[in-house]
Amino acid sequence: MRLLSIMVLALLLTACASGYQQFYKPYIEPNNLTDVELLQPGEEPKVYGTNDFDKDIRILRSKMYIPIGYSSFNGKYEDESMVKAQAKRVGATVVLVNSQYTNTQTSTAPLFIPNSSTTYSSGSVYGGGIYGGYSGSSTTYGTTVVPITTQQRRYDQTAVFFVKSTKKLKFGVFINNLNDAQRRELERNTGAVIEIVVEESPAFYSNVLPGDILIMVNGVNVRDAKHALDLMEKVNPNDGAATFTVIRNGKKKEISIKLSKT
Repeated sequence: MRLLSIMVLALLLTACASGYQQFYKPYIEPNNLTDVELLQPGEEPKVYGTNDFDKDIRILRSKMYIPIGYSSFNGKYEDESMVKAQAKRVGATVVLVNSQYTNTQTSTAPLFIPNSSTTYSSGSVYGGGIYGGYSGSSTTYGTTVVPITTQQRRYDQTAVFFVKSTKKLKFGVFINNLNDAQRRELERNTGAVIEIVVEESPAFYSNVLPGDILIMVNGVNVRDAKHALDLMEKVNPNDGAATFTVIRNGKKKEISIKLSKT
């Protein structure tokens, strides 16, 4: 029985590899980034649950957190300690996680246990005027097959790992191209949507809002997101201010953004 317990324990331990580590996919290596706050020795990463990754990722990005990688897998439930262990491996300071129960999996596997049985025999013999005796034994070796049945509750589990940027931003906006629905609604192909406004940035304090459609930078028409970034890159912070022309709630609006001098 003791041997059986030891072998069952060994069988269970073989399935203890962390899914967060096994299925981790990096976006970027944090050690290659400049101006970021990395996890310090002895520091514990912060883990937050989420039911809406898109929303909460936008919130973290508005606070200057950069996603560096993610894990996604279906398996046994892994607790916060497993998530933190993977965060420490990759240097993340913050993690967003979600776990959703999917099913209970039942599996049966044969466990082969070696055994043996020994037969003893003895007797006496009289012959040639000499009395003698004998004894002996024989051992038979075999294997006992024991079915091991296990049940495992399984979950879809996802985690996104972040580090915080300390880089000083000229404007503090993240933009993207217009999608098809936005083009139809605005009846235009040109421009870019401001998806995220970084807190405490020049754009934030100038009341630029997520969802604003950027159509001009300093009077120059914006073709798409890349063009908008090019125009913003050319702005000299020492000029003191720049002007965004946006569409908000169907109306054109000019916003003067006060820039910090370098």
